Amino acid sequence: MTKRRKRARLGDVLEVGTPRGLAYIHYTYFTEEPYREVIRILPGFFTARPTEFTELVHHPKAFFAFYPARVAVSQGTVEVVAHHPVSPDKAFPAVYRWAGARSREGRVLAWRICEGSKETLVRDLSEEQRYLPIFSIFLHDSLVSALTNEWRPEHDIGIPPALRESSPVPETPKLPDDSSLRRVRHFLYLPKAKDSKSVADQLSAQGFTVERRKSAEGKNWLVLVTHTVSPDVDLDSVRETLERLAQAHSGEYDGHEMDVTPAPG
Repeated sequence: MTKRRKRARLGDVLEVGTPRGLAYIHYTYFTEEPYREVIRILPGFFTARPTEFTELVHHPKAFFAFYPARVAVSQGTVEVVAHHPVSPDKAFPAVYRWAGARSREGRVLAWRICEGSKETLVRDLSEEQRYLPIFSIFLHDSLVSALTNEWRPEHDIGIPPALRESSPVPETPKLPDDSSLRRVRHFLYLPKAKDSKSVADQLSAQGFTVERRKSAEGKNWLVLVTHTVSPDVDLDSVRETLERLAQAHSGEYDGHEMDVTPAPG
C-alpha cells in the first residue's frame, strides 16, 4: 500500500471527500509574504478515483480559490493523488476581487478589483466582474460545503440570500442535540481596523460567530471567533487556517480556549 504523502507540492492534484462523492482540486500557487495559497477547483463528483487527470486539470469550468492546501495535506484532510505541472496562466488569477466594507445586513458595499499591484474600488460588479475569483480563504469544512453545493464565484455578488427578493430566507441552523458539544473561542489580533473588518467578514460568511473590538492595550484590533465542536475534534486544521488568515492581513493568531462545560443549546 502506497504511503500517503504529507507535504504538498505545487502541481499536486488533491482528493477531497464530500457527501456527493470524490472531488478534486489542483494546487497551483504559494507565497509566504504576503501569504497567498491558491487552488483551482475542478468540476464534477466521482464514485471512484480517476486513473488520469489531464483532461480534468485543463477543464474550462475549473476556477481559482484560496485554500491552505499545505496544512490540509499534512493533516490528512485531503490526499495527494496525482501531479500535473502548473502552466503560468493557471497558477494565480490575473484579476480577482476582494470584499470591502459590509452593511449591518451583510451586503458588500464595495469590492476591490485586484490586478497585479493595481486596485480599483467598485460599488457594483459588472457582469464580467461577477465571474472573478474571490479572495477569501476557505476553511476545510467551508470548502467541502462549497464543493457539495457546486458553489462558484459568480454565485456570490455580495448580497446575502435573505436580501435577495428571489431567494427564500434561510432557516437558522440548529445545533445537534448533543450534550458533549463545547464552545471554542479563537483570538486573532490585527493592527488595522480595515484588516480586522475584512477578517471578521470572511469568517462570518463561513458560519462563525465573530466579535470585533479594540484590544485591551488599545494598539490592535481583536477578532474573537467562536464556534461549537465535539470535544474529540481535531482543531489543528482550524487553528492553522486562522493563523494563515491573520498572517495574510499582517496580524497574528493568539491561541484558543475551550469551555469545560457543554455549550448551551
